[in-house]
Amino acid sequence: MDRELIAAIEKMYHCRVIRLRPKRAVWLCDTDRGNWVIKGYDDFAQAAWVTHLSRTLHQRGFRDVVRYIPTIQSVPVFKWKEDYMTAMERIPGREGSYFNKVDILHSLEKLAEFHLHSTFIPGGPPPEEGIPLLVKWENRYRSFLDIHSQIQNSDTRQSRLTQLVQSGAPTILREAEYVLDVARRSALAEEYVASFHQHHVAHKDLASHNFLLSGTHSSIIDLDTAAYDTPLVDIIQLISRALVLQGWSLSAFTEAIEAYRSVRPLSDAQVALIFLLLRFPDNFMREVTGVFEKRKNFQASRVEQYLAIIMKNWKRRERFFAGYEHFFYA
Repeated sequence: MDRELIAAIEKMYHCRVIRLRPKRAVWLCDTDRGNWVIKGYDDFAQAAWVTHLSRTLHQRGFRDVVRYIPTIQSVPVFKWKEDYMTAMERIPGREGSYFNKVDILHSLEKLAEFHLHSTFIPGGPPPEEGIPLLVKWENRYRSFLDIHSQIQNSDTRQSRLTQLVQSGAPTILREAEYVLDVARRSALAEEYVASFHQHHVAHKDLASHNFLLSGTHSSIIDLDTAAYDTPLVDIIQLISRALVLQGWSLSAFTEAIEAYRSVRPLSDAQVALIFLLLRFPDNFMREVTGVFEKRKNFQASRVEQYLAIIMKNWKRRERFFAGYEHFFYA
């Protein structure tokens, strides 16, 4: 255990630390005042924003989200060495799974509740210029294209991973170009204008492990990436990752949309836009760029397995999007 950090926690929270152990980028901390998660930030502005966002959501009645413990100085952040530290109450529950459709539906209902409470919240980081989702996708497209070219021009023997990238690249690039072209002419820009006007905060990192479930109850954790954006980006991110492991089931999609709609309205035009944007092959390109750019938490063996699943289900994916007339006009 880190004795210096323990001493700092005991001083700042007037508690006794029973156990402190690392997990991923945080520490799990058991104290005589409860079980907490300790997390540090190298930027004070980010620590101040996430704690402000959490406090605002709790004040508005949305309590299924992380709650920060105030220090003896009645503030949610304290300085330790070069980091700005926070303590969160540990939320009980297991991580959600994309393999479990019930988990997906519970997560979408909770996401809709989050979106209901996350408008007109000042104090966040300035929104990006342009249409942030398209800017991100265009950058990812270019990075993937560069990686594809590097593999093509390499004289070294190809691994199973590079073979998967090479075999899938023509289809992936074609799909990406199609969606980017249509999306630039879609109503996405209008969605952003409305969301920015409302200071609407999106989570922006909706991996299944950021939902904790206990029975039918679910909570959202990890607000580090939360920023002003359209709620559609969260819906698209969550459903697109789920559909890969749900075999591109149209019923899974419609149930997911209805789960969200049971809490927060979505117009038919918004659902149509979600359906269009789900076609962008972001999962494949994100994994490839992650591992080749050596980003944290991207392991070649896991990425290889995931790419294989994506390409194995590609025919199902094609049928999913080929059936859009039935979805909209049935």
